[in-house]
Amino acid sequence: GTGMKSRLVSEAGGQRTFVVVRDPGEEAFAALTAFAIDQGVDSASLTAIGAFERAIVGWFDPNAKTYRKTNNAKF
Repeated sequence: GTGMKSRLVSEAGGQRTFVVVRDPGEEAFAALTAFAIDQGVDSASLTAIGAFERAIVGWFDPNAKTYRKTNNAKF
């Protein structure tokens, strides 16, 4: 692949919106983390369209102050 591609599509009121396209087989979390560091993103929301070969679904448990995850998600 040629690596992840990104484009800034909107910037208003201190908020930026990017479109990010990653290569097939590219590990999403690592790629998006590197992108966020490179762009100086310290907080974000994410909307995704696409497919994964496999995924681990997780959520933040505020009582335990940790992330919980499952490998048994059914979609």
